[in-house]
Amino acid sequence: MRGESDVTYARSYDFLGFTLRPVLRKIKERMILFPGTFVSIRSKTAIRNKFKEWEIHKRRKPLEELAQDLNPMIRGLIGYFHKFWNGGMRPVWNQLNHRLLKWVKWEKGLYKYASLRWLKRKYAENPTLFAHWKLVQP
Repeated sequence: MRGESDVTYARSYDFLGFTLRPVLRKIKERMILFPGTFVSIRSKTAIRNKFKEWEIHKRRKPLEELAQDLNPMIRGLIGYFHKFWNGGMRPVWNQLNHRLLKWVKWEKGLYKYASLRWLKRKYAENPTLFAHWKLVQP
């Protein structure tokens, strides 16, 4: 027979792409446990794999058309995963910027730093071209 002190609980749960886990918050000099909601690691990995499947670097289109094709999907991800906490998705959006940088290298025939300057110049001209650029700059 097990006593109450022998009972162990899971530290976190994954549910609908989010991880629910306890978080300590200080309220009026007291530390209180609250449920914290974060994007799960499995979801981030799946999104990055989806970016890979899109094969952005192989599309021979102008950047504006590429943005038009990708923005509905990006907006959907932002709408779903940014309900609770924006900071956890930063690595995912940086990965998408990396994929766009790879597109610039293939399309324009530029080296790494020249393509980065080109993409930053496009961002300066139109910062709302890609939906995720309001969260993470290239």
